[in-house]
Amino acid sequence: MAIYEYWCGNCKQEFELMRPMSQSAAPATCPTCSTTTTEKLPSVFASKEGYAIKVPEKGALRDAAHTSSTTPSS
Repeated sequence: MAIYEYWCGNCKQEFELMRPMSQSAAPATCPTCSTTTTEKLPSVFASKEGYAIKVPEKGALRDAAHTSSTTPSS
């Protein structure tokens, strides 16, 4: 089993789903609005270095449009 992260374009929410790797390409149903989506997000992970666990502060690999409603000023 693996945890996959998805983006729901309907309610603009990220959600996780634990499923077998054999079902990784199958559509996922949003738990908030029940919309079916196939948009998987790259997973952010934590790594253990010594005794401290380091978790990224930002979703560096995420599309900014999915995680922020602000746009850069010109």
